[in-house]
Amino acid sequence: MLRFFSTISLLFFIYSVTAQIETKDEITNPSVLEMHIDYGFLINHSSSLRELGNSNPYALGVDWGKMLLSPKAWEFCSCFPKLGVSLTYWNWDNPDALGHGLLAIAYAEPHFGTQNRLNYFFRMGLGAAYMTHPYDVEENPLNLSYSTRLNFPLLVGAGVNYRLSNSWNLRLLAKYNHLSNGGISSPNKGLNFPTLSLGVSKSLAPINFPDFNQNGKREAPEDKARLSFTHFSGWSNATVGGKDKFYVLGFAFNYSRWMVGRSALTGGTEWVYDYSRREQIALEGRDDSFLKAAVLLGHEFWLGRVTFGQQLGVYYFNKYRINDDVYQRYVLTYDFSKRIFGGISLKAHRHVADFFDFRVGYRFY
Repeated sequence: MLRFFSTISLLFFIYSVTAQIETKDEITNPSVLEMHIDYGFLINHSSSLRELGNSNPYALGVDWGKMLLSPKAWEFCSCFPKLGVSLTYWNWDNPDALGHGLLAIAYAEPHFGTQNRLNYFFRMGLGAAYMTHPYDVEENPLNLSYSTRLNFPLLVGAGVNYRLSNSWNLRLLAKYNHLSNGGISSPNKGLNFPTLSLGVSKSLAPINFPDFNQNGKREAPEDKARLSFTHFSGWSNATVGGKDKFYVLGFAFNYSRWMVGRSALTGGTEWVYDYSRREQIALEGRDDSFLKAAVLLGHEFWLGRVTFGQQLGVYYFNKYRINDDVYQRYVLTYDFSKRIFGGISLKAHRHVADFFDFRVGYRFY
């Protein structure tokens, strides 16, 4: 499910951005090459993985991308997006059980603050991976993370870019990476590994970023407040009574208030009906409600038609407690019109994903 929702998110972003690109001859989209080294650690997110011990994977990679500089690309997210591909060779620091991996990932990377020498960016990507040491009941019984040579990686991250010249840049990127075979074969616990990436990039032609904010100060949005109602639906990956897919639905009200730049503060409430909880309650012979309700507080980036939000939720109604009372929610939406928006979201308790969802909403103002 993680791969499915991330695929939809990335393809949606790429399609929306490329739809904004002008085709006039005077607009160029320079190619950018990068080399980088990566280092991180594997999260033993399941008790069955702890026999592997602590591992610190490291990698060497090369990237190629196109920096999109048209006014319409800027209007999409108030940023300059880069679209590209990355090829990375990984050593998982456990050659006997986990082996090595070759990962090919397509990515989208919006860049902000490009008029400054030090600027920042976000990255999301997905792709395919060739893994050398899959699970085997006799030859490799310790590897419960993957059981096929073909796997599917995805990542999200944020970084800073220091411009040495119009062609050369130094980059530092923090990423959260996930890799699994999507349930094609078991075992499939997956690899979850946060990493830091240090790289140097060179554009094949000098890049002079246009300044579409000529006044030097970002104007306040016309509408400084938003009140919205959202419906969301998804599938939980919880395993209960031999089943591992359960429907989840919910509703949310949110209020957002612009503060400065692209930033807004947000607060609201949501109600979640997770049918894996109903199944667990029934198996235990209880009559608790499987409804969960929470108050949400957080921050949003208003990026043109795109909104990226991070919220902290605290349950005020949760009769059947099997998780922490505090959780995180990450939301990515796109405005189809002034009133209608849609997108995806991830709900997680610390580093463990609860569920992903599709969402559609109506904005009252």
